[in-house]
Amino acid sequence: MTADISFAPTHRPLLMAEAGMVVSGHPWASAAGAAILRRGGNAMDAAVATAATLAIAIPFMNGLGGDAMALWGDASGKVTAINGSGRTPAAATVEHMRALGLTRLPRRGPLSVSVPGVVAAWGQSLERFGTMQWTDVLAPAIHLAEAGVPLDRTAVKFFNGEEYAALTEDFPDLGALFLTPGTASLGDRLRQPAAAQTLRELAAQGWRGFYTDAVAAKWLPEARKAGVLLSSEDLAAHETLFADALAVAWMDRLVHVAPPNSQGIALLGMLGLKENGDEAASAAIAGGIDPAVFMRRKLAAFSIRDAYCSDPGRVRLPSVRLSAETFATLERSARAPVAITGGGDTSTLVVIDAAGNAVSWAQSLFEAFGSGVACPSSGIVLHNRMMMERLDDDPVRGLLPGKRPFHTLAPAMVTAGGRVDMAIATPGDHGQTQSLLQVLRQHYQAGLDLQAAIERPRLRHDAGELVKIESRVPPEWRAALKAAGWEVEEVGPWSRLMGGVNAIRRMPDGLLMGGADPRRECYAVSA
Repeated sequence: MTADISFAPTHRPLLMAEAGMVVSGHPWASAAGAAILRRGGNAMDAAVATAATLAIAIPFMNGLGGDAMALWGDASGKVTAINGSGRTPAAATVEHMRALGLTRLPRRGPLSVSVPGVVAAWGQSLERFGTMQWTDVLAPAIHLAEAGVPLDRTAVKFFNGEEYAALTEDFPDLGALFLTPGTASLGDRLRQPAAAQTLRELAAQGWRGFYTDAVAAKWLPEARKAGVLLSSEDLAAHETLFADALAVAWMDRLVHVAPPNSQGIALLGMLGLKENGDEAASAAIAGGIDPAVFMRRKLAAFSIRDAYCSDPGRVRLPSVRLSAETFATLERSARAPVAITGGGDTSTLVVIDAAGNAVSWAQSLFEAFGSGVACPSSGIVLHNRMMMERLDDDPVRGLLPGKRPFHTLAPAMVTAGGRVDMAIATPGDHGQTQSLLQVLRQHYQAGLDLQAAIERPRLRHDAGELVKIESRVPPEWRAALKAAGWEVEEVGPWSRLMGGVNAIRRMPDGLLMGGADPRRECYAVSA
């Protein structure tokens, strides 16, 4: 960080610690992970405990029927990508969908479901990088599911809102598993006994039980009865992918993301694309970001994303260390952006332990309660990730059986000098990489401390000519955007559309600094 640091008041303190830290999208999950660190667990032990607890604490945003993407950084600074997304069913063909009279995949319902990958990601990541027993890291989630998670303001607003009411009309099992719409009150305990029992069975059987054993034998028939195309063969073939992370050099550091089918490459593109000195000029203007330059880079980086963000077997990138020249080449060869909508209900966590091992993790049902398809006897709600595929022969996104769909999940990590320097992640569907970029710029370039950088106002662009801005942005941002031909829409001072960034910085002497976004229910807890 630079010496000239702004000490403007923040809504939350910058948490500092030495023995380890967890920041996640819910206080109960952060507390569960921190407790694992205090028991001697490492960053992955804590991450899996936190992730499993998140699945119970915020069940409308993530759960056992979802997917995950993550990064593991060891104490030497080597970063491994963890792809916990599932493949499309073998029966999911364009011909089958067209025979049903469809011209596009449904946004919700059984035909939007691909293999849920999150449980395998927990289990296989723990086996590869963790030190504790599977039963121990699942224990906090089991306890919370049985005792009930006290409903916070976000949960009350959701369960009493129009979206949930409409979902329960279309998918009545949701109301039976969770709450009757409009009945939630602050502090009410949401108990999930069926999910608790499923977690207990997984603790006894191991993670594979979700895919091949008794747990699968319970939820899969219910899913198929609802019309889901998944078969026992689809589940048995599932595996978590482990690969080198993609990286780009930036600010004397390396920024790492998960390879496609994660959209993380868009973050690297926005950092790696060069524009004749705009980088230095951007850092000097009010707010530390030139929004017109931001938008040019965003459009270029997302054209690269849309050309390469697909199943790893369908695309090939030139290397794992991407340069400005590589991005320039990729941009020249990229096609026009493909319209992609949907998503937004994601949970993230970051962990760094005392030894310097780190995890950046994102998991999701994709949209609120995903597909809406629930398996009542097991407490599982299935995600709707397959809705991102197209019913045509598009080379990147055309529906094919056995392929991992496009993923908005985009955890990130920064390394420097042979060690992890930062773990950072956020929800926010197509805004994830945009929010991450703004926080990285505000912290490393503008010199704000991590909490202040997270709390700075943000902008976001989805499609068309409209750019969304928080009402707190500097006036210069509005003027610059309008001068560049953009329309501007204010979305309030603290908008959930801008994500909920969780981040931990590790200083050279081992001191940890953690920031949690007040836009959502994010919370940092030290070990």
